[in-house]
Amino acid sequence: MARRSDPQLRFGFARPPRRRAGLEVDAYRQLLGRLRRDAVRVAKHFRLPEFELDADRPDQTDRFGICSDDGRIRLRFVNARTGRPLKYSALIDTVVHELAHLRYLDHGPRWEALYRRMLEWCRRESIYRPRQVSDRPSAPPPSSVPPGPRQLSLFD
Repeated sequence: MARRSDPQLRFGFARPPRRRAGLEVDAYRQLLGRLRRDAVRVAKHFRLPEFELDADRPDQTDRFGICSDDGRIRLRFVNARTGRPLKYSALIDTVVHELAHLRYLDHGPRWEALYRRMLEWCRRESIYRPRQVSDRPSAPPPSSVPPGPRQLSLFD
């Protein structure tokens, strides 16, 4: 007769890991905390108004981020097709894009100039660190098939 501690006799259902914004809860909290800390640094440096940063709805697939006129910023954390987490550099780029909307709600020349200044400052402060072309694996040797359109490397 099997003892009660026998794992085969345990009753109940396996619970899937809890998820938030397409990520396991612990990974979500860690990522959101890091994004918030970096966003606060940027906002303070550029004297932007207060904001609230959180994940967008899990079913949101047509945008990476959104900024409301009341300072609410929402981000998508995962690739809409694969469900894989977005790279941190892509998330920071989106955060900076949305932070610039705290000052200018459009995509006009003043917004564009601010966004570029903010992103450059983030590079200097090592907040925004996109992979350089030289960091990418070398391309395979050319084939006889003409290359198709190139996909942006936003996801890893």
